[in-house]
Amino acid sequence: MARASLADPALAADGLTVSFGDVRALDEVSFALPGGSRTALLGPNGAGKSTLFRAAVGLVGAAAGTVRLASRRVAFVPQHIDVEPAFPVTGADVVRMGRYGDLGWVRPFRPRDHELVADAQRALDVEHLADRRFGDLSGGERQRVLLAQAAAQDADLLLLDEPFTGVDRPTHAAARTLLQRWSEQGRTIVVATHDLESAARDYDRVLCLNRRLVAFGPAETTCTEEVLAETFAGHVLRVGELLVDVAHHHHGAG
Repeated sequence: MARASLADPALAADGLTVSFGDVRALDEVSFALPGGSRTALLGPNGAGKSTLFRAAVGLVGAAAGTVRLASRRVAFVPQHIDVEPAFPVTGADVVRMGRYGDLGWVRPFRPRDHELVADAQRALDVEHLADRRFGDLSGGERQRVLLAQAAAQDADLLLLDEPFTGVDRPTHAAARTLLQRWSEQGRTIVVATHDLESAARDYDRVLCLNRRLVAFGPAETTCTEEVLAETFAGHVLRVGELLVDVAHHHHGAG
């Protein structure tokens, strides 16, 4: 499948403002992400990162401004998902849901759909979770299944809300491998993260958000002590050559 070129904006916001009652979650945020880019989304808790993702996929409305997607093939992996443990949906069911956007709920799976689901389960090593209730899985296991669902969607744009939070090392390694594969395939990836070191090292662009856009660009201009201190409201300290997000104890290159 042909992916968007680097010159095409895959995700763009223009003056995007989102409010919840009297609280302004996003304040006139504007940016454009080229197709095929890999962007780290940085900001403290409550900065509007999840709200930005939810606005992009239409789960919350804008009070002002716009957010636009170049493709309808979008996969969104939320930071948290609450499922009633007794709800009869298995790990395999959740991965298969990744195909429903193309098929709907009633059309039968084609060979390509079965192939995408099987590949996704292998990539995230969740075959052994196929028959277990999703609600009974641990947080890390749920995250692996949700990432497998995203992989099964065969999406052009992937929005991942802190996918590495609370996962074990094997899950972290599997997710990083998957992100690298997606990037090599020309997909556009946006990852909300508190890992400053990874943001500076692993992404072509960094978007710093604290309800408003603080900075957007390559790591050399965004992962600076001044920008990160403004983004994290002063909760970033320099320790030798590292910048430390004090609230989350992760490290970042200076």
